[in-house]
Amino acid sequence: MKNILVLLIILLTTHSITQVNVQWVQNTRGVSIAVDGQDNVYTVDYDYNPAGDIYLTKRDAQGNFIWEEKFDQMDNSKWEKATWVATDNLGNILVSGTLMSGYSNPVEAASILMKFDSAGNLVWRNVYESSFDGSYTKKCLVDQNNNIYVLGMGSGTSGYVTKVKKFSPDGTTLWTYYDANGIGAPINFKFTPDDAIVITGRAIFGSINGYAKIDMNGNHIWSYPSVSSLTIGDAEGDDFGNTYLVHGEYVTNGGTELKKISPTGSLIWSNVFSNLAGFRVEVGSDNQPVVCGFPNVNSFGSSFIKVDSNGSLVWSNLDADSTFALMLHAKLIMDQNNNIYLAAGTLTEMAVCKVNNDGTSAWTVTMPGSYANDIVLGNDNNVYVVGGNTAKINQGAVTSLNDDEATPDVFILEQNYPNPFNPATTISFSIPSSAFTSLKIYDVLGNEVGSLLNDNLIAGYHVVDFKAEGLRSGVYFYKLESGNYVETKKMILLK
Repeated sequence: MKNILVLLIILLTTHSITQVNVQWVQNTRGVSIAVDGQDNVYTVDYDYNPAGDIYLTKRDAQGNFIWEEKFDQMDNSKWEKATWVATDNLGNILVSGTLMSGYSNPVEAASILMKFDSAGNLVWRNVYESSFDGSYTKKCLVDQNNNIYVLGMGSGTSGYVTKVKKFSPDGTTLWTYYDANGIGAPINFKFTPDDAIVITGRAIFGSINGYAKIDMNGNHIWSYPSVSSLTIGDAEGDDFGNTYLVHGEYVTNGGTELKKISPTGSLIWSNVFSNLAGFRVEVGSDNQPVVCGFPNVNSFGSSFIKVDSNGSLVWSNLDADSTFALMLHAKLIMDQNNNIYLAAGTLTEMAVCKVNNDGTSAWTVTMPGSYANDIVLGNDNNVYVVGGNTAKINQGAVTSLNDDEATPDVFILEQNYPNPFNPATTISFSIPSSAFTSLKIYDVLGNEVGSLLNDNLIAGYHVVDFKAEGLRSGVYFYKLESGNYVETKKMILLK
Protein backbone atom coordinates (compact mmCIF):
# COMPACT_ATOMS: atom_id res chain seq x y z
CA MET A 1 0.00 0.00 0.00
CA LYS A 2 2.82 2.40 0.86
CA ASN A 3 4.50 1.79 -2.52
CA ILE A 4 1.22 2.36 -4.35
CA LEU A 5 0.71 5.64 -2.46
CA VAL A 6 4.22 6.82 -3.33
CA LEU A 7 3.66 5.98 -7.01
CA LEU A 8 0.36 7.87 -6.99
CA ILE A 9 2.04 10.94 -5.48
CA ILE A 10 4.75 10.82 -8.16
CA LEU A 11 2.17 10.61 -10.94
CA LEU A 12 0.14 13.48 -9.55
CA THR A 13 3.25 15.60 -9.10
CA THR A 14 4.38 14.95 -12.66
CA HIS A 15 0.98 15.95 -14.00
CA SER A 16 0.99 19.20 -12.04
CA ILE A 17 4.43 20.11 -13.37
CA THR A 18 3.51 19.67 -17.03
CA GLN A 19 0.21 21.58 -16.67
CA VAL A 20 -0.82 20.82 -20.25
CA ASN A 21 -4.40 20.44 -21.40
CA VAL A 22 -6.53 21.06 -24.46
CA GLN A 23 -8.30 24.29 -23.51
CA TRP A 24 -10.66 24.37 -26.46
CA VAL A 25 -11.44 22.81 -29.85
CA GLN A 26 -13.55 24.65 -32.41
CA ASN A 27 -15.07 23.22 -35.57
CA THR A 28 -13.13 25.43 -37.97
CA ARG A 29 -10.76 23.60 -40.27
CA GLY A 30 -7.79 25.24 -41.96
CA VAL A 31 -4.53 24.88 -43.85
CA SER A 32 -2.60 27.51 -41.87
CA ILE A 33 -2.81 29.42 -38.59
CA ALA A 34 -1.42 32.68 -37.15
CA VAL A 35 -1.86 34.81 -34.04
CA ASP A 36 -1.55 38.55 -33.48
CA GLY A 37 -0.17 40.49 -30.51
CA GLN A 38 -3.34 39.88 -28.47
CA ASP A 39 -3.36 36.15 -29.30
CA ASN A 40 -6.35 36.46 -31.59
CA VAL A 41 -6.29 33.37 -33.79
CA TYR A 42 -6.53 33.48 -37.59
CA THR A 43 -7.07 30.44 -39.80
CA VAL A 44 -7.54 30.08 -43.56
CA ASP A 45 -9.42 27.47 -45.52
CA TYR A 46 -11.11 27.28 -48.94
CA ASP A 47 -14.21 25.99 -50.69
CA TYR A 48 -13.35 23.45 -53.39
CA ASN A 49 -16.32 24.20 -55.65
CA PRO A 50 -16.99 26.25 -58.80
CA ALA A 51 -16.55 29.94 -57.82
CA GLY A 52 -15.19 28.72 -54.46
CA ASP A 53 -13.48 31.22 -52.17
CA ILE A 54 -10.76 31.50 -49.53
CA TYR A 55 -12.16 31.93 -46.01
CA LEU A 56 -10.33 33.82 -43.26
CA THR A 57 -11.64 33.17 -39.72
CA LYS A 58 -10.83 35.13 -36.56
CA ARG A 59 -11.24 33.83 -32.99
CA ASP A 60 -10.05 35.28 -29.70
CA ALA A 61 -7.62 33.48 -27.38
CA GLN A 62 -10.58 31.80 -25.61
CA GLY A 63 -11.80 30.30 -28.88
CA ASN A 64 -14.78 32.62 -29.30
CA PHE A 65 -15.77 33.29 -32.92
CA ILE A 66 -15.29 36.94 -33.97
CA TRP A 67 -15.73 37.01 -37.75
CA GLU A 68 -15.25 35.15 -41.03
CA GLU A 69 -14.42 37.02 -44.24
CA LYS A 70 -13.72 36.22 -47.87
CA PHE A 71 -13.26 37.80 -51.27
CA ASP A 72 -16.25 36.69 -53.33
CA GLN A 73 -14.79 35.18 -56.51
CA MET A 74 -17.67 34.98 -59.03
CA ASP A 75 -16.12 33.04 -61.94
CA ASN A 76 -17.73 29.56 -62.00
CA SER A 77 -14.83 28.19 -64.05
CA LYS A 78 -12.37 29.00 -61.24
CA TRP A 79 -11.95 28.64 -57.49
CA GLU A 80 -9.38 29.86 -54.96
CA LYS A 81 -7.08 27.69 -52.84
CA ALA A 82 -5.68 29.05 -49.55
CA THR A 83 -2.01 28.31 -48.81
CA TRP A 84 -0.89 30.43 -45.83
CA VAL A 85 -1.80 33.11 -43.31
CA ALA A 86 0.47 35.51 -41.39
CA THR A 87 0.08 38.68 -39.33
CA ASP A 88 2.10 41.89 -39.28
CA ASN A 89 3.00 43.97 -36.23
CA LEU A 90 0.09 46.37 -36.86
CA GLY A 91 -2.55 43.66 -36.49
CA ASN A 92 -3.20 43.18 -40.22
CA ILE A 93 -3.56 39.71 -41.73
CA LEU A 94 -1.87 38.49 -44.91
CA VAL A 95 -3.33 35.56 -46.86
CA SER A 96 -1.65 33.82 -49.78
CA GLY A 97 -3.44 31.54 -52.17
CA THR A 98 -3.69 30.22 -55.71
CA LEU A 99 -6.36 30.87 -58.31
CA MET A 100 -7.35 27.48 -59.70
CA SER A 101 -9.00 26.79 -63.06
CA GLY A 102 -11.34 23.84 -63.55
CA TYR A 103 -12.89 21.48 -61.05
CA SER A 104 -12.43 17.80 -61.88
CA ASN A 105 -8.85 18.32 -63.15
CA PRO A 106 -7.88 21.77 -61.87
CA VAL A 107 -4.72 23.61 -62.90
CA GLU A 108 -2.94 26.54 -61.29
CA ALA A 109 -3.96 29.80 -62.94
CA ALA A 110 -2.36 32.60 -60.92
CA SER A 111 -1.00 33.64 -57.54
CA ILE A 112 -3.01 35.56 -54.93
CA LEU A 113 -1.99 37.76 -52.00
CA MET A 114 -4.59 39.56 -49.88
CA LYS A 115 -4.34 41.89 -46.90
CA PHE A 116 -7.14 42.26 -44.33
CA ASP A 117 -7.30 44.61 -41.36
CA SER A 118 -8.10 43.41 -37.83
CA ALA A 119 -11.82 44.06 -38.42
CA GLY A 120 -11.87 41.77 -41.46
CA ASN A 121 -11.95 44.50 -44.11
CA LEU A 122 -10.07 43.74 -47.32
CA VAL A 123 -7.29 46.32 -47.59
CA TRP A 124 -5.93 45.18 -50.95
CA ARG A 125 -5.75 42.13 -53.21
CA ASN A 126 -3.09 41.19 -55.79
CA VAL A 127 -3.56 38.52 -58.47
CA TYR A 128 -0.22 38.10 -60.24
CA GLU A 129 1.63 37.97 -62.58
CA SER A 130 -1.52 37.94 -64.69
CA SER A 131 -4.96 36.37 -64.37
CA PHE A 132 -3.66 33.14 -65.97
CA ASP A 133 0.13 32.76 -65.92
CA GLY A 134 0.21 29.26 -64.41
CA SER A 135 1.87 30.35 -61.17
CA TYR A 136 1.03 29.25 -57.63
CA THR A 137 1.91 30.14 -54.03
CA LYS A 138 3.24 28.00 -51.20
CA LYS A 139 3.77 30.24 -48.17
CA CYS A 140 4.08 33.88 -47.09
CA LEU A 141 6.23 35.61 -44.46
CA VAL A 142 6.14 39.13 -42.96
CA ASP A 143 9.24 41.01 -41.74
CA GLN A 144 9.56 43.56 -38.93
CA ASN A 145 8.87 46.42 -41.37
CA ASN A 146 5.63 44.72 -42.49
CA ASN A 147 6.93 43.83 -45.94
CA ILE A 148 5.52 40.57 -47.28
CA TYR A 149 7.41 37.74 -49.00
CA VAL A 150 5.62 35.02 -50.98
CA LEU A 151 7.15 31.70 -51.97
CA GLY A 152 5.75 30.04 -55.05
CA MET A 153 6.32 28.85 -58.59
CA GLY A 154 6.23 30.93 -61.74
CA SER A 155 7.69 31.59 -65.18
CA GLY A 156 10.91 33.59 -65.34
CA THR A 157 13.91 33.85 -67.63
CA SER A 158 15.02 30.36 -66.52
CA GLY A 159 11.64 28.78 -67.20
CA TYR A 160 9.00 27.57 -64.78
CA VAL A 161 10.90 27.76 -61.48
CA THR A 162 10.69 28.51 -57.77
CA LYS A 163 10.27 32.21 -57.11
CA VAL A 164 10.08 34.61 -54.17
CA LYS A 165 8.19 37.87 -54.50
CA LYS A 166 8.44 40.80 -52.07
CA PHE A 167 5.63 43.31 -51.52
CA SER A 168 5.59 46.54 -49.55
CA PRO A 169 2.90 47.02 -46.87
CA ASP A 170 0.70 48.80 -49.43
CA GLY A 171 0.88 45.86 -51.85
CA THR A 172 3.45 47.31 -54.25
CA THR A 173 5.83 44.77 -55.79
CA LEU A 174 9.42 45.47 -54.65
CA TRP A 175 11.27 42.61 -56.36
CA THR A 176 10.91 39.09 -57.71
CA TYR A 177 13.59 36.42 -57.39
CA TYR A 178 13.57 33.50 -59.82
CA ASP A 179 15.68 30.41 -59.16
CA ALA A 180 18.25 30.05 -61.93
CA ASN A 181 20.14 27.07 -60.52
CA GLY A 182 17.57 24.29 -60.54
CA ILE A 183 16.67 23.73 -56.88
CA GLY A 184 13.28 22.28 -57.89
CA ALA A 185 9.72 23.19 -56.98
CA PRO A 186 9.21 25.18 -53.75
CA ILE A 187 8.86 23.30 -50.45
CA ASN A 188 9.59 25.92 -47.76
CA PHE A 189 11.38 29.17 -47.00
CA LYS A 190 12.42 30.88 -43.77
CA PHE A 191 13.99 34.07 -42.49
CA THR A 192 17.45 33.52 -41.03
CA PRO A 193 19.02 35.27 -38.00
CA ASP A 194 21.56 37.01 -40.28
CA ASP A 195 18.73 38.78 -42.15
CA ALA A 196 18.47 36.56 -45.20
CA ILE A 197 16.11 33.92 -46.60
CA VAL A 198 16.80 30.20 -47.11
CA ILE A 199 14.71 28.26 -49.63
CA THR A 200 14.13 24.51 -49.92
CA GLY A 201 13.00 22.87 -53.15
CA ARG A 202 12.45 19.41 -54.60
CA ALA A 203 12.39 18.15 -58.15
CA ILE A 204 8.94 17.60 -59.63
CA PHE A 205 10.22 14.29 -61.04
CA GLY A 206 12.91 12.26 -59.33
CA SER A 207 14.39 12.10 -55.83
CA ILE A 208 16.39 15.32 -55.83
CA ASN A 209 16.38 18.25 -53.39
CA GLY A 210 17.76 21.75 -53.82
CA TYR A 211 18.50 24.69 -51.55
CA ALA A 212 19.24 28.39 -52.00
CA LYS A 213 19.89 31.52 -49.96
CA ILE A 214 19.03 35.08 -50.94
CA ASP A 215 19.28 38.42 -49.16
CA MET A 216 16.34 40.61 -48.17
CA ASN A 217 16.71 42.55 -51.43
CA GLY A 218 16.27 39.46 -53.58
CA ASN A 219 19.95 39.04 -54.45
CA HIS A 220 21.27 35.52 -54.87
CA ILE A 221 23.85 34.47 -52.24
CA TRP A 222 24.31 30.76 -53.00
CA SER A 223 22.56 27.68 -54.32
CA TYR A 224 23.00 24.01 -53.47
CA PRO A 225 21.10 22.04 -56.13
CA SER A 226 21.03 18.39 -57.20
CA VAL A 227 21.06 16.75 -53.76
CA SER A 228 19.91 13.14 -54.15
CA SER A 229 17.41 12.32 -51.41
CA LEU A 230 14.60 9.83 -50.90
CA THR A 231 12.72 12.36 -48.71
CA ILE A 232 11.96 16.05 -48.85
CA GLY A 233 14.41 18.32 -47.06
CA ASP A 234 14.60 21.47 -45.00
CA ALA A 235 17.02 24.30 -44.19
CA GLU A 236 17.61 26.70 -41.32
CA GLY A 237 20.26 29.32 -40.52
CA ASP A 238 22.22 30.26 -37.42
CA ASP A 239 23.36 33.60 -36.00
CA PHE A 240 26.69 33.38 -37.78
CA GLY A 241 25.28 33.07 -41.30
CA ASN A 242 25.76 29.31 -41.58
CA THR A 243 22.93 27.13 -42.88
CA TYR A 244 22.01 23.58 -41.92
CA LEU A 245 20.53 21.41 -44.68
CA VAL A 246 18.75 18.14 -43.92
CA HIS A 247 17.76 15.42 -46.37
CA GLY A 248 17.44 11.67 -46.62
CA GLU A 249 20.43 9.45 -47.22
CA TYR A 250 20.18 8.16 -50.80
CA VAL A 251 20.21 4.43 -50.05
CA THR A 252 17.49 1.89 -49.29
CA ASN A 253 16.24 2.35 -45.72
CA GLY A 254 18.70 5.20 -45.39
CA GLY A 255 19.14 7.55 -42.49
CA THR A 256 19.48 11.33 -42.29
CA GLU A 257 22.20 13.47 -43.81
CA LEU A 258 22.83 16.84 -42.17
CA LYS A 259 25.05 19.38 -43.92
CA LYS A 260 26.52 22.62 -42.59
CA ILE A 261 26.95 25.30 -45.24
CA SER A 262 29.10 28.42 -44.75
CA PRO A 263 27.79 31.96 -45.31
CA THR A 264 29.27 31.85 -48.83
CA GLY A 265 27.74 28.48 -49.71
CA SER A 266 30.72 26.18 -49.10
CA LEU A 267 30.25 22.79 -47.47
CA ILE A 268 31.74 22.81 -43.94
CA TRP A 269 30.77 19.25 -42.99
CA SER A 270 28.26 16.55 -43.80
CA ASN A 271 27.29 13.84 -41.31
CA VAL A 272 24.96 10.86 -41.57
CA PHE A 273 22.74 9.81 -38.68
CA SER A 274 21.40 6.35 -39.39
CA ASN A 275 18.92 6.12 -36.51
CA LEU A 276 16.16 8.28 -37.99
CA ALA A 277 14.68 9.47 -41.28
CA GLY A 278 14.76 13.22 -40.65
CA PHE A 279 13.38 15.85 -42.99
CA ARG A 280 12.83 18.94 -40.81
CA VAL A 281 15.40 21.13 -39.05
CA GLU A 282 15.26 24.12 -36.72
CA VAL A 283 18.15 25.97 -35.03
CA GLY A 284 17.85 27.22 -31.47
CA SER A 285 19.26 30.33 -29.83
CA ASP A 286 22.28 28.18 -28.88
CA ASN A 287 23.02 27.88 -32.64
CA GLN A 288 22.63 24.11 -32.54
CA PRO A 289 20.31 22.32 -35.00
CA VAL A 290 17.50 19.94 -34.06
CA VAL A 291 16.36 17.44 -36.69
CA CYS A 292 12.98 15.71 -36.65
CA GLY A 293 11.52 12.87 -38.67
CA PHE A 294 10.35 9.27 -38.50
CA PRO A 295 12.26 6.43 -36.81
CA ASN A 296 12.97 5.18 -40.34
CA VAL A 297 11.50 5.61 -43.81
CA ASN A 298 9.12 2.66 -43.38
CA SER A 299 7.61 3.49 -39.99
CA PHE A 300 5.63 6.10 -38.10
CA GLY A 301 6.51 8.00 -34.95
CA SER A 302 8.49 11.08 -33.92
CA SER A 303 12.28 10.95 -33.70
CA PHE A 304 14.52 13.86 -32.77
CA ILE A 305 18.26 14.50 -32.60
CA LYS A 306 20.26 17.56 -31.59
CA VAL A 307 23.69 18.22 -33.04
CA ASP A 308 26.33 20.76 -32.05
CA SER A 309 27.98 23.20 -34.47
CA ASN A 310 30.74 20.68 -35.21
CA GLY A 311 28.31 17.94 -36.21
CA SER A 312 28.56 15.85 -33.05
CA LEU A 313 25.42 14.36 -31.54
CA VAL A 314 24.27 16.24 -28.41
CA TRP A 315 21.23 14.08 -27.66
CA SER A 316 18.69 11.86 -29.35
CA ASN A 317 15.08 11.01 -28.59
CA LEU A 318 13.99 8.42 -31.10
CA ASP A 319 10.57 7.69 -29.63
CA ALA A 320 9.32 11.07 -28.44
CA ASP A 321 5.60 10.34 -28.87
CA SER A 322 5.67 6.81 -27.36
CA THR A 323 2.61 4.77 -28.38
CA PHE A 324 0.97 7.47 -30.53
CA ALA A 325 3.12 6.59 -33.59
CA LEU A 326 2.44 9.97 -35.17
CA MET A 327 2.32 10.35 -38.93
CA LEU A 328 1.70 13.19 -41.37
CA HIS A 329 4.33 15.47 -39.83
CA ALA A 330 3.29 19.01 -40.76
CA LYS A 331 5.51 21.59 -39.05
CA LEU A 332 8.36 21.92 -36.54
CA ILE A 333 8.85 25.01 -34.36
CA MET A 334 10.89 26.08 -31.31
CA ASP A 335 10.05 28.35 -28.39
CA GLN A 336 12.28 30.94 -26.70
CA ASN A 337 13.76 28.29 -24.41
CA ASN A 338 14.63 25.94 -27.30
CA ASN A 339 11.86 23.45 -26.55
CA ILE A 340 10.61 21.78 -29.73
CA TYR A 341 7.05 21.26 -30.98
CA LEU A 342 5.92 18.99 -33.81
CA ALA A 343 2.48 19.25 -35.40
CA ALA A 344 1.34 15.92 -36.82
CA GLY A 345 -1.62 13.55 -36.77
CA THR A 346 -2.92 10.03 -36.26
CA LEU A 347 -5.29 10.01 -39.27
CA THR A 348 -8.21 10.38 -36.86
CA GLU A 349 -6.86 13.17 -34.60
CA MET A 350 -4.65 16.22 -34.70
CA ALA A 351 -1.54 15.90 -32.54
CA VAL A 352 1.29 17.98 -31.09
CA CYS A 353 4.44 16.44 -29.63
CA LYS A 354 6.70 18.54 -27.40
CA VAL A 355 10.34 17.69 -26.63
CA ASN A 356 12.25 19.61 -23.97
CA ASN A 357 15.48 21.41 -24.79
CA ASP A 358 17.48 18.65 -23.08
CA GLY A 359 15.96 16.00 -25.37
CA THR A 360 13.50 14.50 -22.89
CA SER A 361 9.88 13.97 -23.93
CA ALA A 362 7.57 16.61 -22.48
CA TRP A 363 4.13 15.59 -23.72
CA THR A 364 2.07 14.47 -26.70
CA VAL A 365 -1.51 15.72 -26.97
CA THR A 366 -4.19 14.67 -29.44
CA MET A 367 -7.38 16.50 -30.42
CA PRO A 368 -10.31 15.77 -32.75
CA GLY A 369 -9.64 16.86 -36.30
CA SER A 370 -8.05 14.11 -38.46
CA TYR A 371 -4.53 15.62 -38.61
CA ALA A 372 -2.73 18.92 -38.05
CA ASN A 373 -1.72 21.22 -40.88
CA ASP A 374 -0.03 24.04 -38.98
CA ILE A 375 1.02 25.16 -35.51
CA VAL A 376 1.97 28.45 -33.86
CA LEU A 377 2.99 29.60 -30.39
CA GLY A 378 1.03 32.42 -28.81
CA ASN A 379 2.45 35.28 -26.80
CA ASP A 380 1.02 33.49 -23.76
CA ASN A 381 3.31 30.47 -24.46
CA ASN A 382 0.31 28.33 -25.35
CA VAL A 383 0.05 26.29 -28.53
CA TYR A 384 -2.48 26.90 -31.30
CA VAL A 385 -3.00 24.24 -33.94
CA VAL A 386 -5.20 23.85 -37.02
CA GLY A 387 -6.18 20.95 -39.24
CA GLY A 388 -9.61 19.37 -39.30
CA ASN A 389 -10.42 21.71 -36.39
CA THR A 390 -8.81 24.64 -34.61
CA ALA A 391 -7.56 24.07 -31.06
CA LYS A 392 -5.60 25.61 -28.21
CA ILE A 393 -3.24 23.65 -25.96
CA ASN A 394 -2.72 25.35 -22.61
CA GLN A 395 0.72 24.75 -21.11
CA GLY A 396 0.94 27.82 -18.86
CA ALA A 397 2.63 31.15 -19.44
CA VAL A 398 6.37 31.74 -19.25
CA THR A 399 7.20 33.40 -15.93
CA SER A 400 8.27 37.02 -16.30
CA LEU A 401 10.19 38.98 -13.71
CA ASN A 402 8.81 42.20 -12.25
CA ASP A 403 11.51 42.91 -9.68
CA ASP A 404 15.03 41.91 -8.70
CA GLU A 405 13.79 39.66 -5.88
CA ALA A 406 11.57 37.44 -8.02
CA THR A 407 12.76 33.88 -8.58
CA PRO A 408 12.14 32.81 -12.20
CA ASP A 409 10.87 29.40 -13.25
CA VAL A 410 12.80 29.44 -16.54
CA PHE A 411 15.98 30.84 -18.05
CA ILE A 412 15.46 34.17 -19.79
CA LEU A 413 18.10 36.07 -21.78
CA GLU A 414 16.69 39.43 -22.79
CA GLN A 415 17.64 41.49 -25.83
CA ASN A 416 20.29 44.05 -24.94
CA TYR A 417 19.13 47.66 -24.59
CA PRO A 418 19.69 49.92 -26.37
CA ASN A 419 20.28 48.06 -29.61
CA PRO A 420 21.93 49.31 -31.80
CA PHE A 421 24.20 50.98 -29.20
CA ASN A 422 27.20 53.28 -28.84
CA PRO A 423 29.29 52.85 -26.80
CA ALA A 424 27.46 51.06 -23.95
CA THR A 425 24.50 48.72 -23.59
CA THR A 426 22.82 46.67 -20.86
CA ILE A 427 22.28 42.89 -20.91
CA SER A 428 19.68 41.40 -18.54
CA PHE A 429 18.97 37.77 -17.81
CA SER A 430 17.40 35.48 -15.23
CA ILE A 431 18.31 32.01 -13.98
CA PRO A 432 15.95 29.72 -12.02
CA SER A 433 18.64 28.15 -9.81
CA SER A 434 22.12 28.91 -8.54
CA ALA A 435 24.79 27.91 -11.07
CA PHE A 436 28.19 28.77 -12.48
CA THR A 437 27.41 31.36 -15.14
CA SER A 438 29.39 33.03 -17.91
CA LEU A 439 28.50 35.90 -20.25
CA LYS A 440 30.84 36.45 -23.18
CA ILE A 441 30.99 38.59 -26.32
CA TYR A 442 31.94 37.27 -29.78
CA ASP A 443 32.50 38.84 -33.20
CA VAL A 444 30.94 37.51 -36.42
CA LEU A 445 33.89 35.14 -36.91
CA GLY A 446 33.25 33.51 -33.54
CA ASN A 447 36.25 35.09 -31.82
CA GLU A 448 35.79 35.98 -28.16
CA VAL A 449 36.23 39.74 -27.75
CA GLY A 450 34.98 40.19 -24.19
CA SER A 451 34.16 38.31 -20.99
CA LEU A 452 31.60 40.11 -18.83
CA LEU A 453 30.86 37.41 -16.29
CA ASN A 454 32.46 34.17 -15.10
CA ASP A 455 31.23 33.33 -11.61
CA ASN A 456 28.76 31.43 -9.43
CA LEU A 457 25.40 33.25 -9.38
CA ILE A 458 22.33 32.82 -7.25
CA ALA A 459 18.89 32.31 -8.79
CA GLY A 460 17.19 35.53 -9.85
CA TYR A 461 17.37 38.51 -12.16
CA HIS A 462 20.78 39.90 -13.16
CA VAL A 463 21.91 42.99 -15.08
CA VAL A 464 25.33 43.47 -16.70
CA ASP A 465 26.67 46.59 -18.45
CA PHE A 466 28.85 46.26 -21.54
CA LYS A 467 31.10 49.05 -22.84
CA ALA A 468 32.36 48.38 -26.36
CA GLU A 469 35.63 50.23 -25.98
CA GLY A 470 38.16 49.42 -28.67
CA LEU A 471 35.67 47.54 -30.86
CA ARG A 472 34.70 48.50 -34.39
CA SER A 473 31.16 49.06 -35.60
CA GLY A 474 29.42 45.85 -36.61
CA VAL A 475 27.47 42.81 -35.49
CA TYR A 476 28.42 41.07 -32.25
CA PHE A 477 26.94 38.20 -30.24
CA TYR A 478 26.53 37.76 -26.50
CA LYS A 479 26.42 34.20 -25.16
CA LEU A 480 25.02 33.19 -21.78
CA GLU A 481 25.97 29.82 -20.24
CA SER A 482 24.48 28.79 -16.90
CA GLY A 483 24.59 25.14 -15.88
CA ASN A 484 23.40 23.22 -18.94
CA TYR A 485 21.63 26.27 -20.41
CA VAL A 486 23.20 28.07 -23.39
CA GLU A 487 21.71 30.95 -25.39
CA THR A 488 23.13 33.48 -27.84
CA LYS A 489 21.68 36.78 -29.06
CA LYS A 490 22.81 39.33 -31.63
CA MET A 491 23.56 43.03 -31.02
CA ILE A 492 24.77 45.87 -33.23
CA LEU A 493 27.46 48.44 -32.40
CA LEU A 494 27.15 51.67 -34.40
CA LYS A 495 29.89 54.28 -33.89
